[in-house]
Amino acid sequence: MTHPSLRQFLLTPPQQLAQAKAWGLPLAHMAYRLDETGQLRQTALPGETKGGLMLVGADETPVGRSDPRRAVREILAVCQARNYGGVILDIEQAPTHFLAQLIQGLEEGLSLRRRTLFLPETYAGYSHRASLYFSSALSGGSLRRRLETAADTYGPHRLVLCLRRARDDFFLPSVKGRGRPISQETLDRLIQRMHPSIFFSQDLCTHYFTYMSRETGAHFVLFDDGESLAKKRAIAQETGITRFFLLYPEIEDFLPHLTGRNVEKTASATG
Repeated sequence: MTHPSLRQFLLTPPQQLAQAKAWGLPLAHMAYRLDETGQLRQTALPGETKGGLMLVGADETPVGRSDPRRAVREILAVCQARNYGGVILDIEQAPTHFLAQLIQGLEEGLSLRRRTLFLPETYAGYSHRASLYFSSALSGGSLRRRLETAADTYGPHRLVLCLRRARDDFFLPSVKGRGRPISQETLDRLIQRMHPSIFFSQDLCTHYFTYMSRETGAHFVLFDDGESLAKKRAIAQETGITRFFLLYPEIEDFLPHLTGRNVEKTASATG
């Protein structure tokens, strides 16, 4: 049974909108991005699409004479028209003047409209009010300690945990702690071919195994399933975190475990 205040959002591309709706969770629409000039671009959505969250990505940091005030106006206008409950800024770039002004303008505009701004935790220094999101996938350390530290630093009420599907192959020794993402098909083939002993890391809250390759030597594989993601969610709730982002369709096959529901797949990929 889930915590009564649990809130889960499905981050969904427009192409999978129909399937995602069937799960009955609020959606975050991955239909918007800022181009290199700072102008808002949108992928077509059904006209009746209302509510949920608006996710705005940025392929490149806007340069030149890009005006962050224009971007703020465009984003707020769409947010108002679609009755979105907030805006997720999906940015990985190093901070720039444009992004700092964008965050400030959105924070003020959304606050006046009683809506929420969501920022990556790496941008926490640019806002004292925005909600902050970060990933559940770790390659080292302790997930519980990571969550407790974040809750102590920012307050659990500001945090959102992204339940990301770990599925990575690391060369050993792993100096940088970064693995190579692998597909589910590759993972299945590895398990079928190597017949490894699979363990569960209490610290990482993730399944893992090791194997040897004649060509590339020793490997270490981390991977999630519905059970491990539900465990990560439970640990987060114990620290007071009650909001979660789920990337669709990345974890579609785990949604029955995370929602307690079974939904038949629709034939169409649009809606």
